[in-house]
Amino acid sequence: MKYFFVRDKIRLLAVAMTATVLLSFSGSGALISNAASNNTDEYLPVTSAIYDVNPLYSGVIKPEDIYRGPELKVTEQQVVKAENKATTTDEAAAQLQTALKSRNKNIAINFSFDGTSYNGASLVTIADNVFTKALEHTGKGDEGDYLKWGYSARGMQVAYKVEDGKTLGTFSYTMTFYTSAEQEQSVTSKVSQISSNLGLSSKGEYDKILSVYEYVCNNVKYDYGTNLMKYTCYSAAVNNSAVCQGYALLMYRLLNDAGVGCRMVAGNTSNGQHGWNIVKVNGLYYNVDSTWDAGKSKSQYTYFMKSDADFTNHTRWAEYSTSAFNNAYPMSSSSYDTGDVGTVGSIKSVTLNRDSLTIKAGSSETLTVNVNPARAKSVLTWTSSNTGVATVDSSGNVHGVSGGTCSVTVASPDAKFQATCYVTVTQKQAEVEKIKLNKKKLKLKKGKKYEFDVTISPDNAQNASLVWKSSNGKVAKISKNGVVKAKRRGKCTITVMTKDGKHRATCKVTVK
Repeated sequence: MKYFFVRDKIRLLAVAMTATVLLSFSGSGALISNAASNNTDEYLPVTSAIYDVNPLYSGVIKPEDIYRGPELKVTEQQVVKAENKATTTDEAAAQLQTALKSRNKNIAINFSFDGTSYNGASLVTIADNVFTKALEHTGKGDEGDYLKWGYSARGMQVAYKVEDGKTLGTFSYTMTFYTSAEQEQSVTSKVSQISSNLGLSSKGEYDKILSVYEYVCNNVKYDYGTNLMKYTCYSAAVNNSAVCQGYALLMYRLLNDAGVGCRMVAGNTSNGQHGWNIVKVNGLYYNVDSTWDAGKSKSQYTYFMKSDADFTNHTRWAEYSTSAFNNAYPMSSSSYDTGDVGTVGSIKSVTLNRDSLTIKAGSSETLTVNVNPARAKSVLTWTSSNTGVATVDSSGNVHGVSGGTCSVTVASPDAKFQATCYVTVTQKQAEVEKIKLNKKKLKLKKGKKYEFDVTISPDNAQNASLVWKSSNGKVAKISKNGVVKAKRRGKCTITVMTKDGKHRATCKVTVK
């Protein structure tokens, strides 16, 4: 982008507007301040031609690229007979604006001003002011900034005569445009088609902006070529490729045509000079840079609906930083709440409520994430470094799988912001699944003892404490160690069980 702009205006083959302006008479070297003659068939005196490059494109346009046009020759009679002579600068600017929109290369604005105090220098200044006024923002997509950024160079001359209390003459402009009238007609047709396809007429301010921004970001590719057409809205809209001016011009054209306030802004970035837009929602303006968000998904937009404070690496030129400009286009002090749009680009920090966690295999615990802004929580990604040890879901629920250690990380989609918790999983304690006695039936003589052999499954079962009971302790008594003693003749049942009573085994005992 370093070739896009140079701030200082380059004057080519020119003299300063405020300096003494020389005349070009046929056979005369008189000064314009003495421009008075009674011969209406003579050519009016003219100022020296002033050619300048649009400051937005200085460094791009070469002297040989500038259209200079034919020599200005106009008689008093031609001016007098001309229709629609401008009597004020506003009238002159309106005529010039119409000619610029039509991409006329040779523009003549005839004027008749009351008074005789004008001279060459003051009329050149007026001609320049007329040009500036013709480029003022009007809210229409094909006017204002669209014209201001749509020409590459300008030539200017003034022919005039002072007579009978009036000053009459011609403001002459020779224009170097990037596009032709036919190409601009193609732009108008394409913009209308895009607007219709996006359904802009039925949407509110913000939805119009988002729809247009998405379209431009998804459909216009950056043009690294050398063709100067890449600086135009035509290239962005019709060829689907452009540099920042083309991106911004298409945004400007679509949004203003759809009734959304939009301006173009020039400034500096770390990559050089650059252009972007400001857009209006609910009376306040926000920065958008479709060039730098081109090709991204909506969640990754970094330069969409930002306040100046959040619009990093963009510094406006002085023209766009004046109090007058700021008063006319007041910026919001905070970025617009775009919901899930641009959540990735808006993330400023990601933290977890803990940096270590110990859980048992088979159990779960939830980690809490704090993200700024909070609306970006839904786009965060959770990962486990070893799912064989522990897994984690999109809500931060960590589940222990088997003994070991791993790390659980939550991160922004671009991984610029992330936080990690180190997880230790202890092996799950085995539960008793089955109890078995070595005998199901047992016969004992009175006074005799027998020690049961108990098998517990699995072998590594934890909490395998057992409880022994006899259904009739007068017949046979059982100890806590599983030793039965015959007491008297009869029958009973010896039962062994886990403390929780979930598993048990029995043996029928007969005492003789």
